[in-house]
Amino acid sequence: MALGLIQGLTEFLPVSSSGHLVIFKHLFGLQGPNNPLLEALLHFGTLIAVFVAFRGRIKKIILSPLPGSDSEKGGKYLIHLLVATVPIAVIGLLAKDFIEAAFNSVRSAGAGLLVTGIVLFALRYRNTVGSERDMDSFNWKDSLSIGLAQVTALFPGISRSGVTISTGLFRKLEPGLVAEFSFLLMVPAVFGANVLQVWEVFSNNSISSIPLGAYILGTATSAVSGFFAIKWLLQLLRRGELSNFSYYCLALGGAVLIWSFM
Repeated sequence: MALGLIQGLTEFLPVSSSGHLVIFKHLFGLQGPNNPLLEALLHFGTLIAVFVAFRGRIKKIILSPLPGSDSEKGGKYLIHLLVATVPIAVIGLLAKDFIEAAFNSVRSAGAGLLVTGIVLFALRYRNTVGSERDMDSFNWKDSLSIGLAQVTALFPGISRSGVTISTGLFRKLEPGLVAEFSFLLMVPAVFGANVLQVWEVFSNNSISSIPLGAYILGTATSAVSGFFAIKWLLQLLRRGELSNFSYYCLALGGAVLIWSFM
């Protein structure tokens, strides 16, 4: 349940869920064998939160091929999501071993948090001259830029929401639009990871050794806390306060790095 709460809150707030999970495991002596299925299910909980929070947009995307629907906008949105997904799909497969090794290092998590803090702090100096761009002006350069930013979040400590939303804001996209796009962008990656992990468990006939009750509780906790984290983040974006998280990330990242050398 504790891991579910951490996952739900930190997945959407720009403070890196992966970095917090790595730190939490080391802090409480849980560095043992990785449990990819549990981590996948915790991410699935946040996926549920995304579906609930953005059910309106998801409905439009699903219904876009049907006659009488707003097919042009729904289809365009789906294409942008696919374009943004390509970088992480390719690099995630090519750098799989490197990524897994990084998740065993608390020092890597500390360094990643510092990167997140720097990116968020830089938002204070972005050029805000000119009107914010809406979905009508959203183009393939926007989706590809956000997709490339998402790749960096494969490294623990680098916040996926932090770098993708910041990238969209630097490109002068409307805050609510870029937050929605960022969170919907996680759907393909998380869904794919869950399918692979579930398949691995069943293929190894290890389903009987899984504490299903604890896993279900963790997933539910992740979903509920994730939903409220999304709502809070959207409010912060509207008030232009996203960069405030930079202080937390810089302080925690620095403290973790110092700890890792002791």
